[in-house]
Amino acid sequence: MSHSLENYKESIVLSYQYAFRLLLHLKNVIAASKQIPAEDELMKEVYRDSIVKKYEILEDRLWKLLSKIFKASGLELHSPRACYRQAFKEGWIEHIDIWNDMLSSRNATAHVYNEEDYEQIKQKIVDEYVQPIEALLQKIKEEVIDRDNIWN
Repeated sequence: MSHSLENYKESIVLSYQYAFRLLLHLKNVIAASKQIPAEDELMKEVYRDSIVKKYEILEDRLWKLLSKIFKASGLELHSPRACYRQAFKEGWIEHIDIWNDMLSSRNATAHVYNEEDYEQIKQKIVDEYVQPIEALLQKIKEEVIDRDNIWN
């Protein structure tokens, strides 16, 4: 990361904190959804929709956070896929395939017209996406947020 990162420090830190809070909210909603009685279809639907919406917002914030970090180091990346590829090159993302799938799921949410597909996306968020998001945020914390030497 270059010296120009200092110019972006506040924006990057605030974006990181917001993404981290979104992840905590998503995890809380997932945990609460597991407490809903099986017969309460309405509440299951409300929680499912909340999980998907929180995920959509979080995924959007994540790639924009990465874009800011990379811009500060001189890379202009304007798409989620490009940001995830660069994060993979940096070693911040372990499995690029899961991130491509995450992006496809996020894009699909705008075009899902049946309950089964929407439920499948929700289940992927719960089972497959939360952990890699958490790992990426931890890497950003270690490699960018907590590294005093890159801010000087």
